[in-house]
Amino acid sequence: MGFLSDQEVTNFLSQQYRVPTINLDEYEVAQEILQLVSKELCEKHLALPVSRAGSSLIVAMVDPKDEAAVDELRRFTGFNIESVIATERAIRSAVERYYKADG
Repeated sequence: MGFLSDQEVTNFLSQQYRVPTINLDEYEVAQEILQLVSKELCEKHLALPVSRAGSSLIVAMVDPKDEAAVDELRRFTGFNIESVIATERAIRSAVERYYKADG
């Protein structure tokens, strides 16, 4: 009975949802992007803003099909939200790393 790693589950969800994955350990998020979403909102929805493309904010999420999270992020930022998938561990780790000064 083999268990799947977080990355294997993430890759599977990426294929199912047709949403790209992102490796947050290999990605550097600019400070001006991080300022668009509060640490509390990131923790609440297991999400992390990673970049902007025009009127869209690209957000790494554990569950890119979480409509309530996408709607709240859209209202909070004023941007259209485009989701990418990352592991829960990677998002929690990145939120702690990037928002450490926020307390």
